Amino acid sequence: MKIKRQKANIKYQKLSAMVSLVALLLGLIIASPFVHSQSGRQGQDPKKTKPEVTPPNTPQPKIRVPENPPQKPPKKKDEEDTIRIDSDLVTVVTSISKKSPTDSLNLTAADFEILEDGVPQEIANFARDSEQPLNLVMLFDSSLSVTQKINFEKRAAAKFFERVIRPQDRAALFAVSTDVEIIQDFTNRIPTLVNATKQLKPKGATSLYDAIYLAANYLNAAPGRRVIVIVSDGGDTTSQKGLLDALRQTQLSDAVVFSVFTGNFGMSQNLRDLAGERALETMATETGGEVFRPKATPGTQSDEVDDLSLKELDKAFASLAEQLRTQFILGFLSTNEKRDGTFRKLTVRIKKEGFTARARAGYYAPKD
Repeated sequence: MKIKRQKANIKYQKLSAMVSLVALLLGLIIASPFVHSQSGRQGQDPKKTKPEVTPPNTPQPKIRVPENPPQKPPKKKDEEDTIRIDSDLVTVVTSISKKSPTDSLNLTAADFEILEDGVPQEIANFARDSEQPLNLVMLFDSSLSVTQKINFEKRAAAKFFERVIRPQDRAALFAVSTDVEIIQDFTNRIPTLVNATKQLKPKGATSLYDAIYLAANYLNAAPGRRVIVIVSDGGDTTSQKGLLDALRQTQLSDAVVFSVFTGNFGMSQNLRDLAGERALETMATETGGEVFRPKATPGTQSDEVDDLSLKELDKAFASLAEQLRTQFILGFLSTNEKRDGTFRKLTVRIKKEGFTARARAGYYAPKD
């Protein structure tokens, strides 16, 4: 009996050992990565399995791109070696104010001084306005807010083209409302430009910053002086670009911005768009231009008021035309040879007494 009990115990121990071994093997198989991969459960952190969220596309300005944008003339073979030099040449269009109208503008390169970040620069190129073609884009506010004044604003703009455009110059006309529409591509034909002003009709809201951004791009390939003329109260309601976006693009294209302010200047501040005025001032100050402010008139209540408004606008446009005829074009190669794309401050001075220079506040260095 004792021997039988010992044999039973041995069998029981062997059976228990086998059960334990089978359990261990099953545990290893279940924990195996192969089994997990077959079942689709790979033991990953659930946070890592969440799909990435794709940010929405950045909205683009509501613009109608010109069918025939300006093109740079093809380069000759002997010009290929100068591409790098041309890209590094910093051009500074400078307008001159003088204390006495009798003072002569017979200035030379030696009369000017340019500083970049406070460091004097050597003037390599020097020219008068008559030696450089003018490329001008007029941005005409044609939103519903200018309905009362648009007729005499159109007449004043037409006279401006007649005063300014020479055979070597080109101008384009953009209508600025909710969308930016190119009424007339670049041309030097004054009758064509005058006829384009007659097509302006009030409609929609105002996308002024989008218009400035587009005009700067439009001018970027044009050789010679680049000028943007804004006829507006400076208000913006529907642009998808901001003021700083428009300013940066203008600085990159080396364009000078002038404005003819058509708001209620001189009246109560409650009736004025002060933010719009400041926007126009910023664009002018930073690019070397100026804001012209015709005297305010009460609207279009009579023919007499219309005539007065037209005369005031004519004076503003005449002053603008004079500014464009008294510009000097200076060029220099920066002593700072870094091609880092940084913004560098500019200061232009005239050594002769009685003269004041106005030029852009700075430029973006070239970048490789």
